[in-house]
Amino acid sequence: MKQRIGIFILMAMAAILPAGCGGRAQQHPWGTLKECEDQNTDLSLQIQTLQTQNDQLTEQVATLSSLNGKTRLAALDTLEKIRIGKYTGFYDSDENGTKESLVVYLEPLDTAQDTVKAPGQATIELWNLNAPENNDKLKEWTIPPDQLYAAWGGTIFHSYYRIALPLETAPQPQTEYTLKVTFTDYLSGKILSDQKVIQP
Repeated sequence: MKQRIGIFILMAMAAILPAGCGGRAQQHPWGTLKECEDQNTDLSLQIQTLQTQNDQLTEQVATLSSLNGKTRLAALDTLEKIRIGKYTGFYDSDENGTKESLVVYLEPLDTAQDTVKAPGQATIELWNLNAPENNDKLKEWTIPPDQLYAAWGGTIFHSYYRIALPLETAPQPQTEYTLKVTFTDYLSGKILSDQKVIQP
């Protein structure tokens, strides 16, 4: 009888021990612990990155708060005037003997008289001041900022907006035309203008 009880106890212990170890192995496997450590490391790095970004933004806000709007605008406002370039005139683009386009070279200048790619809108007017009063303004074009941006070009020494405009009627020979350009600077709000007499 005692021998049977002993055998029964041994069998029960043999059944319990593997199950217990297996349960602990499933509850704390080494793979899961390694994954948790890796996740903890990643989260710590993300927290450090966010903290650094937060510190930089806080410093930036403090700097901007110490400067008033006029001070910042004065530092950014470098556009002083605009100039109609010397190559502006009427052109025969397809070489058929008729000048069917007006090409305007527009140069925005800063305080150092350097050309700058200023964002804004241009209004171009073509006048014949010798025509009757009601017919003296021949054409007006408005160039929005996106088209103006695409018209920027030049050389290593000289930059400008090159604006090609179609003409409904060809210019008359021996006639002086007056070209007026008004430029609205979107950065400062300035409205600048220039005009030039051109001939076919």
